[in-house]
Amino acid sequence: MKAFTPLTSLMHSIYIAENDLRQSFKSVRHVVWSLLFPIFMMFTFSFKYGATGPDIQFIKDFLIPGIVGMTAMFGSINETMSIVWDKSLGVFDRILAAPVSSASIIVGKTMAGAVMGVISALVLLIIGSTLFSVAFANIGAVLIIILLASFSFTGIGTIISGLASEPREAMMLSNLLRFPMMFLGGVFFPIGAMPMPLPYIARALPLTYATEALGAIQTGNPFTVFFDAIVLLFYTVGTILFGSQILMRIMTR
Repeated sequence: MKAFTPLTSLMHSIYIAENDLRQSFKSVRHVVWSLLFPIFMMFTFSFKYGATGPDIQFIKDFLIPGIVGMTAMFGSINETMSIVWDKSLGVFDRILAAPVSSASIIVGKTMAGAVMGVISALVLLIIGSTLFSVAFANIGAVLIIILLASFSFTGIGTIISGLASEPREAMMLSNLLRFPMMFLGGVFFPIGAMPMPLPYIARALPLTYATEALGAIQTGNPFTVFFDAIVLLFYTVGTILFGSQILMRIMTR
């Protein structure tokens, strides 16, 4: 029976996360294309409601926070899709044959997804700040919200990857969730302007709280930021625990 110390398990998790991220960044085109999509969406929706030119105030207070949250979602969920490939290729079996625990694999995969989400969101934050002079009042709060959101989306991606039987099914399920969330999560349209019952659906989505919190940091509303951070924390714990149970069942059967 394998015995692992907490430090050994953590080192295994870091190695797994590092390996996943290294594989992702090996493909420069994959990284570039994954960032071009949110940049394209940012410029497309910068023309508010058919105006003849970009609405700078709308971009600063609403669009950039939403795009940053959306980018964290795409980056985190995309990274966790590697779980499906590993499962279909029997990688988990080979890793478990080595002195690595199943818990280390789950933690490593979760860390990789969250780190990719944070990196992707920060790149878009830098681009938005450079092009439109966006300056968040509290960058520490921004980083906390991005981190919580990335872990939440990583948990969702883990659940999808665990339930899907093969990569194409996983991509279909992830797109079925990501694209409605993108348009209902307050990224491009205010939730209050949506027809009923869409605002109620939006309030069930973690992206809503990520974009709302980032916008509240920009406009200076600490109560909203705190409330949304608590909701994202609950999403993080719930989705990661559920996703971990699914992966644990797959690796121990």
